[in-house]
Amino acid sequence: MAPFLLLFVALATASPVKRQTGGLDVNGDGLISYDEVFHAMSLHEALVALDRDGDGFLYLPQIIELWGSGDKFYELNIDGDDHLTFREIENGMTLQDFYNQFDFNGDGTLDVAESYQLEYIYETINNVVDDPLDSDGDGKLSKLEVLSHMTYGEVLTALDADGDGSMTPAELMVLFGNKTADWVAAQDDNGDGVVSTGEAHHHHMKLENVFDIVDLDGSTYLEAGEDAGFYIVWDIILNMPSTDPIIG
Repeated sequence: MAPFLLLFVALATASPVKRQTGGLDVNGDGLISYDEVFHAMSLHEALVALDRDGDGFLYLPQIIELWGSGDKFYELNIDGDDHLTFREIENGMTLQDFYNQFDFNGDGTLDVAESYQLEYIYETINNVVDDPLDSDGDGKLSKLEVLSHMTYGEVLTALDADGDGSMTPAELMVLFGNKTADWVAAQDDNGDGVVSTGEAHHHHMKLENVFDIVDLDGSTYLEAGEDAGFYIVWDIILNMPSTDPIIG
């Protein structure tokens, strides 16, 4: 197990590289105009960038994360299902309408606070996002950002450092920190001090629940070091030669 633990230590002490903003601000005035957006992307390109799992749909949580409200989802969702197709969005709004959704104060331009989502979209289109977990670049992880990039099964596989089908407290410490003992006690059915993947799935634990456990201050975001474990797990997932995760 030593090589894996060394990997954990190395990853834990490495700071994730945060992306830089400002690519859309061509004239350097600190504001993003519609003209700058119009010359940088099409509405379709923006939708592709937002479609993190590549299924061709956008879902209500993504719309809420994008604009702070689900109003546009319900307005555009003409067939009443659980997602928006690109066609529904493009039939219901133009790039100008899309831009206007970010202009919360209605002054016709986007300041830094209003434009960060569009900056992320621009950088995704141009393949310059350095931190794929922090999709909107706000320096913290939302539940949607975590769920968009990994499954519960992949997380369990990553934590099982020696691949023996069970996770020791030392292995789980990478993600759960000082909550490790509580998590082991809740999942360890046979009392052997470790949690097998079978035990973990038997309790119907979901990645959403894991997020809530790691969210120590209950802010609904992982910040101020709470996100460190997920960055370690994500790096391990990326470096695994192949995975066959059980979707939890």
